[in-house]
Parts: sequence; structure tokens; C-alpha cells
Amino acid sequence: MIKLIASDMDGTLLDDDKNLPPDFFEILDRLGRNNIQFVVASGRSYPALTPIFGSHSKNMSFICDNGAYIMENGVNVFTGGIDPDTLKDIIRVCHEKLPEAYLVLCGKNGLYCTDRYKPRSQKELGFYYNSRTVLDDLTTVDDVIFKIAIYDENDPQKYSYPVLKEIYGDSLSLVVSGHLWMDIMRKGISKGSAMKSIQHSSGVSHDETMAFGDFYNDVDLLNSAGFSFVMKNANEDMKKYGKYIADDNNSGGVTKAIRKYLDENGLV
Repeated sequence: MIKLIASDMDGTLLDDDKNLPPDFFEILDRLGRNNIQFVVASGRSYPALTPIFGSHSKNMSFICDNGAYIMENGVNVFTGGIDPDTLKDIIRVCHEKLPEAYLVLCGKNGLYCTDRYKPRSQKELGFYYNSRTVLDDLTTVDDVIFKIAIYDENDPQKYSYPVLKEIYGDSLSLVVSGHLWMDIMRKGISKGSAMKSIQHSSGVSHDETMAFGDFYNDVDLLNSAGFSFVMKNANEDMKKYGKYIADDNNSGGVTKAIRKYLDENGLV
């Protein structure tokens, strides 16, 4: 029986307008009645996730920033900070080699950026990184930084990722997390490693886990689950990482699949 369900957010649980499926909270209540834990697994930061779930957030678990920050029932159980000297080096390299890329530093006490983003980027940044602190120089930030998010309108998979992979591929975790985003974390950090930590603390096995994802930063998460679903709207090369295909995000594919499981197993 399934005891733990994890879902990515953008392109997976949320529709293209960033809304939850209409039946999400009904499904969440059914999961709670049957002692099935629901985990949000996102590249977003915690402050950008909790408003979506409102008062339910305090009783949920969150894998944030692609695994660099984990919250369980309102308690921070893991923060994976990047070495300060390494952080400064990454900022320098990005400025020199990726001058058109825009950096957001995700820290324990907030989000940090400069004011040089293009006006058309404001909406995209607001979706994921609201309430940002603007600095003239990101190397002066005084916080534990656990993720560097890079916004790249030139396509991170073709531009930012190859450049940074060549330099930091052996020392840091790098992942393309969206069509316009890539993320840098401490080595070994991923949604999958965070999921294994939650499985361990909850006493849940691989075969008792269900997971949903749509993009490359979800691969490790999908591998951590015996019941893995890739969304119908995902890139074709992603679909090999799931045992099953869920309906697309605009059709409530995640809650459809969960409802089907609950109904078939008589879980009301």
C-alpha cells in the first residue's frame, strides 16, 4: 500500500496558470484520513510555496529548492548550505561567462538578487521568487545560501548548463529545472536525496512511495518511488523515467491518478 506521495509543482501539480487542481484539497483530506503523507517537491523556495496551500502548509512536508531545504510539519529538518568561497566563485564565473543570465540566491533568511533583470522577466521571477532583497553586489550577502537559481532566456539547457557543467560538474549539483531556469546546489543534493531522507524518517519504503514529475530536476525523485508518474505534458525524453504516464497538468493529472488509486483500493 502507498504511504507516501510526492509531487513536483510547476508543470505537474499546478496548471499553466499556476493553479492547483479544483479537487486538490478534497484529495488531500482523503490522503490524511488514510494516513498517506503528501509531500511537495519543488524547485521553488519555501516562502513561495506555503501561500499556495494556506493553513494546510503547517501539516505538510516540503522538499524546497530541489532538495536543498526540507520542511516537515513546519519544522526545518535540513538546510544544505554552499561554501561561501564557492558561492563567490560561482557568482564571478556567471558574471564573466554568462552575462545575460540572472541570478537569484536562495538563503535561510531570504532571497537575494540585483536589479538588473529585464522588465519582461518580472512576472516569471514573481512566480517563483517573491519578496526578494535587492543588492548591488551578491558577493556581500550575509546568509546561508543553499541554492543559486539562474534565469536564462537563451535556454539554460543550451547555454548556462553546459558552461557551468564543465566548470562545476564534479563539485556541485547542477540541474535544469525549467525551460528558463537551472539551479546549482551543494554536491549530492537533489529532490531524490531529500525524498530518501523523508522516507527514512517516516519508515516508508521505495515500493510504498508514489511520485509525480515532468522535468529533468524530477528524475531522482521519480527514481525514489515504486509508483512513478511522468506527466503527459512532459518532454518526450522524460517519459522513460516513469513507470506510468499521468494525464497532463492542465487536466489535473496528479489528482486523477491519486483518486484512481484511492478508489481502486477502497480508501474513502
